[in-house]
Amino acid sequence: MSARSRTSRLPRLAVVAWSVALVALALLAVAVWHYLSGSGGGGMGGMDMGGAHEHPSVVDALSRAGAEPFGPLLGTKLFTAWHLDALALALLVLFTAWYLTCVALVSVRRPGSRWPPARTFCFLGGIAVCAFATNGSIAVYDQVLFSAHMVGHLALVMVGPALLVAGQPLRLAIESSPADRAERITRIVTGRVMSLLTAPPVALATYTVVIVGSHLTGVMDDIMRNSWAGQVEHLVYVVAGYQFFVLVVGNEPIRWRMAAPARWLLLAVAMAVDTFTGIVLMQGTSPIELLSTPGVHVDALSDTRTGGAIMWFGGDAIMAVVMVVLVIGWLRRVDTHEADEKGWLEQARRATFAEHTGTEADDPETFDDDDVARTSYNEWLTKLEQQG
Repeated sequence: MSARSRTSRLPRLAVVAWSVALVALALLAVAVWHYLSGSGGGGMGGMDMGGAHEHPSVVDALSRAGAEPFGPLLGTKLFTAWHLDALALALLVLFTAWYLTCVALVSVRRPGSRWPPARTFCFLGGIAVCAFATNGSIAVYDQVLFSAHMVGHLALVMVGPALLVAGQPLRLAIESSPADRAERITRIVTGRVMSLLTAPPVALATYTVVIVGSHLTGVMDDIMRNSWAGQVEHLVYVVAGYQFFVLVVGNEPIRWRMAAPARWLLLAVAMAVDTFTGIVLMQGTSPIELLSTPGVHVDALSDTRTGGAIMWFGGDAIMAVVMVVLVIGWLRRVDTHEADEKGWLEQARRATFAEHTGTEADDPETFDDDDVARTSYNEWLTKLEQQG
């Protein structure tokens, strides 16, 4: 296919992405109006204490329209219970349309280039995880079961952000933009504000404050009772998770590019935060305040401790999976060209050198005598001194 025909085809793909997005937004608007009109049925916020339906509120129409929790969250109900969080879906739809548009434009801006499908798959997987966490069964029950709320929390602060980061949206924004705009975006993502927000100590501190602060300070009691607080919580979890995982699994063009051992250490510290929070919840004597509903009968203290166990074992399991993926990826980079060269430690040294300098020796025997490699190494040291 000629470059001209590709150029004419790809913008149409962007048009399709935004056309689908506009249709989806229109359907969301109709669904919200339908719910507000009273014909959509009342959610938990649309019922009085006696069980009679009241006129649905705007808050519920925008964030919790549809199914009410009833009975235990078991069996097929894990997959069939849904409600409509129109605000979350609208943001996810817009973000998806933007990403797919940028994917379509990469080949236009950079002839001969193609955005790797694996990155797109990861990004769409992150979108799907966030959509389920805000609209699926765990979202339906997240105000009446702290255990369900905790599963959604892990999805929004760990799984979803890690997949979104693997999609490399910042790099995509640069590669799909004209030269002048790409330069502006690069200045922003490597500027002082972004560099401060993505500095490893800041990202780890933010993650710690969000995890501990939202679970062990009484804030969770308000989140469980208030739909707007729950919406803010969802957004904060995704942002904090992205801020953390952009350092751990990301390959974005930001200032901080951590070596593999530093990424492992950051993950290990985060696992300790999750473990501490989970253990405190498991050993607590005061339950998280749940929203009472006639359809669900639960021991609040037992459910709080179950949520703590999910935080501990589930959170650490997710972090462990990420750790294994990172180690395997690092070992593959080490073994790619030097499987038979001078042992594992020498391979690790050369892989780390290449990661920081962007150079590799063509002849392993002259690796340490290569003037270009030595010059790159000295430039890297100079940058470290300037950054310090």
